[in-house]
Amino acid sequence: MREKYQRPEVKDLGTKWKMMYWDYSSQPRRKRSKVWGKQSAPSKRDAQRLSDEFMEKVNARNNEPALYASDDETLASLIAKCREKTWPHLKNSTRQHYEFFMEKYLLPTWGTMKLRKMSIIELQDFFNSFHPRLSPKSIRLMHACLRVHLNQAKVWGMVEKNPAIGVKLPRRKQRKPTILLPLATIGRLIDRLPEPTNTIVTLIVFGSLRIGEVLALRWRHIEGDRITVEERLYEGEFDDVKTDAGERKVPFDKRGLMKGALVGRWNASKHRQRDDLVFGTRKGGPLGRRNLLRHIKAAAIQLGLSKAVDFRSFRTMHSSLMLREGARPEVVRDNMGHANIDVTQNVYGKSWWEERVDAVTRAVDAVTIAVQNAEKEPKQEQPASTTNEWVPLWVPQQEAKIADC
Repeated sequence: MREKYQRPEVKDLGTKWKMMYWDYSSQPRRKRSKVWGKQSAPSKRDAQRLSDEFMEKVNARNNEPALYASDDETLASLIAKCREKTWPHLKNSTRQHYEFFMEKYLLPTWGTMKLRKMSIIELQDFFNSFHPRLSPKSIRLMHACLRVHLNQAKVWGMVEKNPAIGVKLPRRKQRKPTILLPLATIGRLIDRLPEPTNTIVTLIVFGSLRIGEVLALRWRHIEGDRITVEERLYEGEFDDVKTDAGERKVPFDKRGLMKGALVGRWNASKHRQRDDLVFGTRKGGPLGRRNLLRHIKAAAIQLGLSKAVDFRSFRTMHSSLMLREGARPEVVRDNMGHANIDVTQNVYGKSWWEERVDAVTRAVDAVTIAVQNAEKEPKQEQPASTTNEWVPLWVPQQEAKIADC
């Protein structure tokens, strides 16, 4: 098919510039217009330059009729194209995340809506309707899902602007405070857990593994002095680790606690091939994290602890323990698989109450000792001044004598 190329001339309408062009992406073709205010384009040359830049996208879109043949493109058709062309490059967890919000909330309302007719104010009303029924985090994740796909539509030339950009969303709620158990209580809680939850929590507290990384461990990942982390389990599917930094090696402790726990798991397991899961069901399949979490909460209740203890709490305990014992932040970051050291220190690095009491006590002791030492020192008599004239301390001694003369 012969390529369609247009370079319309702008016309002066007094307070604005206007140009007309043909849109061949719809069937039948439609004549459209575009205007610019004279504040953004004072001269005709400026207006023509803006027109040429705009028409580059129009001409590109007009010459791709096979992919985007109609101006009646809907959100449902966009998602169908994304499933085919872009979703295969995403992580399993991201695809599941998009699938949930699209099927549950977005497509039932917006699936038949033409992309070019979606407006910011209508989207604003849509997201407002979920507050406070859904949490601010859920609303923000749903909005992010829609925004990403409309950005892709913009890249493909299906829309000129993304209507999801500019929507005001509910403020984030403060996260629930992280549970940081006393050191002795950590040990008692681990001892109270049944197997394999006991070994799993041991690897999280002392080895810093995420729960998905623990559940995806295979026997080939266990070496003589370390654990290799290279995949994770998310919602029943095996996937790459969360970030590039998450692919790492975690060392065993020299006391043999972590290694001993894994040896016990090996002895109790019937599945010992290289690719068999370390923590699997009787048939060798992956365990469900929710069942493990029930064990943790039940043990916490038995010890009189908060039911808010979860897998993230144990990761926080690992980071805080390492920092408390003097490990450099870089060591903690590498052990936890963080890409940024700020996350390690600001999100996962917490302090125990007794640590803060000890720090305040040391500060009081330092000042008290300094005062006591100062009182023990003999006082030196100050020489009598020979002049009533005040001389600044920063004036050299020789110049001060000259000034006295």
